[in-house]
Amino acid sequence: MKSFFSFLIALAITTMGLIQPAMSQTTSEIAKGNTKHCADVCQKTLDYCVKKGGKHAEASVTNSLKDCIQACKSAFDFLNRGSAGLQGKSCALAVQACNECAKTMDAFSGDNTMLACANECRKTVGNCEKLVK
Repeated sequence: MKSFFSFLIALAITTMGLIQPAMSQTTSEIAKGNTKHCADVCQKTLDYCVKKGGKHAEASVTNSLKDCIQACKSAFDFLNRGSAGLQGKSCALAVQACNECAKTMDAFSGDNTMLACANECRKTVGNCEKLVK
Protein backbone atom coordinates (compact mmCIF):
# COMPACT_ATOMS: atom_id res chain seq x y z
CA MET A 1 0.00 0.00 0.00
CA LYS A 2 2.86 2.37 0.88
CA SER A 3 4.52 1.87 -2.52
CA PHE A 4 1.20 2.57 -4.26
CA PHE A 5 0.95 5.94 -2.49
CA SER A 6 4.58 6.69 -3.35
CA PHE A 7 3.76 5.92 -6.98
CA LEU A 8 0.73 8.24 -6.92
CA ILE A 9 2.73 11.06 -5.34
CA ALA A 10 5.51 10.67 -7.89
CA LEU A 11 2.97 10.60 -10.71
CA ALA A 12 1.25 13.74 -9.41
CA ILE A 13 4.53 15.61 -9.04
CA THR A 14 5.67 14.63 -12.53
CA THR A 15 2.40 15.51 -14.24
CA MET A 16 2.21 18.83 -12.40
CA GLY A 17 5.62 19.73 -13.80
CA LEU A 18 7.28 20.05 -10.42
CA ILE A 19 10.10 17.74 -11.42
CA GLN A 20 11.68 18.21 -14.82
CA PRO A 21 13.79 15.50 -16.40
CA ALA A 22 17.47 16.35 -16.67
CA MET A 23 18.31 17.67 -20.11
CA SER A 24 21.80 18.16 -21.42
CA GLN A 25 22.76 21.43 -23.03
CA THR A 26 23.98 21.67 -26.57
CA THR A 27 27.36 23.18 -27.37
CA SER A 28 25.56 26.22 -28.76
CA GLU A 29 23.62 26.71 -25.53
CA ILE A 30 26.78 26.38 -23.45
CA ALA A 31 28.63 28.86 -25.68
CA LYS A 32 25.68 31.25 -25.48
CA GLY A 33 25.88 31.19 -21.68
CA ASN A 34 29.66 31.59 -21.79
CA THR A 35 29.54 34.62 -24.07
CA LYS A 36 26.93 36.34 -21.92
CA HIS A 37 28.84 35.65 -18.72
CA CYS A 38 32.17 36.66 -20.27
CA ALA A 39 30.73 39.98 -21.44
CA ASP A 40 29.39 40.60 -17.92
CA VAL A 41 32.72 39.71 -16.27
CA CYS A 42 34.65 41.88 -18.72
CA GLN A 43 32.28 44.80 -18.08
CA LYS A 44 32.82 44.49 -14.32
CA THR A 45 36.56 44.25 -14.91
CA LEU A 46 36.45 47.34 -17.13
CA ASP A 47 34.63 49.25 -14.40
CA TYR A 48 37.24 48.04 -11.90
CA CYS A 49 40.10 49.14 -14.18
CA VAL A 50 38.70 52.61 -14.75
CA LYS A 51 38.17 53.08 -11.01
CA LYS A 52 41.64 51.73 -10.14
CA GLY A 53 43.41 53.91 -12.70
CA GLY A 54 47.10 53.78 -13.53
CA LYS A 55 48.26 50.83 -15.64
CA HIS A 56 44.81 49.26 -15.28
CA ALA A 57 43.20 52.19 -17.09
CA GLU A 58 45.61 52.37 -20.01
CA ALA A 59 43.93 52.31 -23.42
CA SER A 60 45.50 48.98 -24.37
CA VAL A 61 43.84 47.36 -21.35
CA THR A 62 40.45 49.07 -21.54
CA ASN A 63 40.21 48.63 -25.31
CA SER A 64 40.96 44.92 -25.00
CA LEU A 65 38.13 44.60 -22.49
CA LYS A 66 35.77 46.66 -24.67
CA ASP A 67 36.59 44.52 -27.72
CA CYS A 68 35.88 41.36 -25.76
CA ILE A 69 32.62 42.74 -24.39
CA GLN A 70 31.42 43.73 -27.86
CA ALA A 71 32.49 40.48 -29.54
CA CYS A 72 30.87 38.35 -26.82
CA LYS A 73 27.64 40.35 -26.90
CA SER A 74 27.50 39.99 -30.67
CA ALA A 75 28.18 36.24 -30.52
CA PHE A 76 25.52 35.88 -27.82
CA ASP A 77 22.98 37.67 -30.03
CA PHE A 78 23.70 35.45 -33.04
CA LEU A 79 23.65 32.29 -30.90
CA ASN A 80 20.45 33.38 -29.20
CA ARG A 81 18.73 33.81 -32.58
CA GLY A 82 20.20 30.59 -33.92
CA SER A 83 21.65 32.44 -36.90
CA ALA A 84 23.16 29.41 -38.60
CA GLY A 85 25.25 31.32 -41.12
CA LEU A 86 26.64 33.88 -38.71
CA GLN A 87 27.01 32.23 -35.33
CA GLY A 88 30.24 30.49 -36.35
CA LYS A 89 31.73 33.73 -37.66
CA SER A 90 30.67 35.68 -34.61
CA CYS A 91 32.11 32.97 -32.36
CA ALA A 92 35.39 33.17 -34.29
CA LEU A 93 35.54 36.89 -33.56
CA ALA A 94 34.70 36.24 -29.90
CA VAL A 95 37.49 33.65 -29.73
CA GLN A 96 39.98 36.15 -31.11
CA ALA A 97 38.83 38.95 -28.79
CA CYS A 98 38.77 36.65 -25.76
CA ASN A 99 42.28 35.36 -26.49
CA GLU A 100 43.59 38.92 -26.76
CA CYS A 101 41.78 39.96 -23.61
CA ALA A 102 43.07 36.97 -21.63
CA LYS A 103 46.61 37.76 -22.75
CA THR A 104 46.20 41.37 -21.65
CA MET A 105 44.72 40.38 -18.28
CA ASP A 106 47.51 37.85 -17.65
CA ALA A 107 50.00 40.74 -17.48
CA PHE A 108 48.45 41.62 -14.10
CA SER A 109 49.67 38.47 -12.37
CA GLY A 110 49.03 39.67 -8.81
CA ASP A 111 45.51 40.95 -9.42
CA ASN A 112 42.75 38.40 -8.80
CA THR A 113 40.10 40.46 -10.60
CA MET A 114 42.19 40.57 -13.76
CA LEU A 115 43.10 36.88 -13.55
CA ALA A 116 39.46 35.87 -13.02
CA CYS A 117 38.59 37.81 -16.17
CA ALA A 118 41.37 36.04 -18.09
CA ASN A 119 40.07 32.67 -16.91
CA GLU A 120 36.51 33.52 -17.98
CA CYS A 121 37.82 34.52 -21.40
CA ARG A 122 39.66 31.20 -21.72
CA LYS A 123 36.53 29.25 -20.75
CA THR A 124 34.57 31.10 -23.42
CA VAL A 125 37.26 30.38 -26.00
CA GLY A 126 37.12 26.67 -25.19
CA ASN A 127 33.40 26.41 -25.93
CA CYS A 128 33.14 28.92 -28.76
CA GLU A 129 35.97 27.23 -30.68
CA LYS A 130 33.73 24.17 -31.01
CA LEU A 131 31.28 26.24 -33.07
CA VAL A 132 33.88 27.78 -35.38
CA LYS A 133 33.85 25.63 -38.51
